[in-house]
Formats: sequence, C-alpha cells, structure tokens
Amino acid sequence: MSQAQQVDRERLEKFFFRVANQVSAGFNCSLSALGDRLGLYKALADVGPVNSDELAAHTGLHERWLREWLRHQACVGQVEYADDRFGLSPEARIVLAEEDHAFFFASGFTACTATYPSIPRLPDAFRTGLGLTYDDHGEACACNLERMSGYLQRTELVPKLLPEIDGIVDRLEAGAAVADVGCGSGTALLAMAEAFPASTFTGYDTSTHALDNARRNLAESGVDNVRLVDPSAEPMPDAPTFDLVTTFDVVHDTTHPADLIRAIRGSLKEDGAWVCADIRSFPTFEQNLAEHPMAALLYGFSVTVCMSSGMSTPDGAGLGTLGFNEEVARTMTSDAGFSRFEVLEYGNAMNAYYDIRP
Repeated sequence: MSQAQQVDRERLEKFFFRVANQVSAGFNCSLSALGDRLGLYKALADVGPVNSDELAAHTGLHERWLREWLRHQACVGQVEYADDRFGLSPEARIVLAEEDHAFFFASGFTACTATYPSIPRLPDAFRTGLGLTYDDHGEACACNLERMSGYLQRTELVPKLLPEIDGIVDRLEAGAAVADVGCGSGTALLAMAEAFPASTFTGYDTSTHALDNARRNLAESGVDNVRLVDPSAEPMPDAPTFDLVTTFDVVHDTTHPADLIRAIRGSLKEDGAWVCADIRSFPTFEQNLAEHPMAALLYGFSVTVCMSSGMSTPDGAGLGTLGFNEEVARTMTSDAGFSRFEVLEYGNAMNAYYDIRP
C-alpha cells in the first residue's frame, strides 16, 4: 500500500460505525414493521408511558419479548424511556401511530420488509437486466405501499387537490368520465367516486394483488359507479373518452412510460385534464445527492421496487423512483402531444403534482 493509500484510523472508525448504524437500521425496519403489525405503537399511544408488564397486560403479548422490543426502540430513538417506562413523544405518536395523519410513516417499515423475500432474486436481475413486477413482491408490498399514500388520497384529493384543476369539480358534479391509471387498491378511485356519484370511474392496474384488493374495497364501499380493469386484457380507449385522468406515483414504475403517456393522451378529451402526481426529484443525480432529503430512501425503493418494475420486461425503460422529474415529465408529455403543463401549488416533500392538458 502506497503512502497515499494509507488508512486513516479515525476515518476508518467513523466509517465502520456509519456502516454499523446502517446495519442497525436494517434490523430496525424489521422490528418496527413488527411493532406496526402488532399494534404496539398504537398501544403506546393509547396507554403510554408504560413498563413492559403494563404493555403486556394491555396487549396480551409476552412481557419478555415486549421488554426487549421496547429497549431496542428506545435505543434507536423512536420510543422515549424514563423511570423504567416507555412512551411516545407527540411527534412519534403522529409518525408511528396516527394512520389518519399526513406524516404517518410506520407503513414504510412494513413496505420495506415486504420486499425482503424478493432480495434473493435480485442477483439474477443484476446479471440479466430483467426486474420484478409488483406482483412478484407479493400482496404485502402492494398493500403497504398503498398505506403510505392512503391518507392524502382519502382526505385531501377531493377537497384540496381537485379544486386546483380549473373547472374539473363542476364537471365531476355534473357527470364526467374519469380514469385512474395505476389505481392500486382503489383508494383515490373510491374517494372520488363517493364524492361525485354522477360521474363514472374506471380504475386500471396490471397488478393482480392490487385489483383483488380494489375489488374488496369496492364491494365494502357500496358505490356503483366504478369499474376495475386490467389494461393487458382491456387497453385504454384510443378515442377521446375521459374528462379526467389521474395517475399517482405510476409513470416512473412503468416499463413503457412513453407508451403510457401516449395512451393517456389518446383517451383524453380535448378539453380534458390529466392530473399527474410523481416523485419530487431533481434533474441530476448530483442534485439529488446534495439536496434531496430522502434520496437514500428513494433510491433504495428504486432498486428493490420501482426501477425493478420499470425493468420487468426486456425492453423496459427503468426510469426509477426519481426518474420522472419535472424536466423529464415536460419533455415526455410534449412529445406525446400535450400542449400545457402546469406545476400545481398542491404538493408535499415527497410528490410534485402536475395539471397536464391536450
């Protein structure tokens, strides 16, 4: 080893502990997903601060297992510890226990661990280039990714987002034709269908798991103005049909995004609108590396889920989670024949929202 390559002991130790912390984060994903699944965060929100005996009495779970789980959670800083009692701060309560809050994110742990069974298949993907579809990850992955965005679609789509689209609420109230492309479990679709009973809604998705969940949710809702479609069996119409098309975190996942965008353009009426939500990102990796607060999380999702989905056919585009940024979106929609592209004021740290018109 040359003098220039000699190891700096202090930097070595710092890097070792940085890696150790990332290994710790891997265990934390598993144990936090377990806490979410067992309802432990909600239990702590309801009765905490408590000791492990009290939590065991409240949940009916084994005290020794709870004690070790609580100690782990205190060490990672998700649970507070004082005087032999464990509890959630007001902020932790929101993020970990309050599913009907915009900042709820315990579902992220469960979505992450739902990808673990597919990890043994990724070496072949790296060798061949062929990725995994959403269904390859199983039902749990689809369901928990849906949980991550469900609150906003249930509570903000109708009262906050749609009113930003000029004239669309009036058309929906009068009776419009709407398509939700990549509808998942149908959360957004059902929110709109319940709010606008005079309109008709078509949900498209290629995931069998997602469509099965959507059918169950549709049956429970009782609405009768929704139909669910697998576009591989029934493609979107190639004539102007829809007054409104919505996509929520869909374009970057698709194997052929240019084809999808052209299909949306072909199915949209000339005075219609496409409301597109996709991951907020920068045009270059250097900007994402330096400025994006969730870049590591999103690139992790990309390798395991999003880019993998986009590479699940031999000629897949593989945009990746951060690949459909505003610059790319403007170019691809213009190439497909759209003439107007507006960034909406509605948005958040994770997503940008666009009003795209023919």
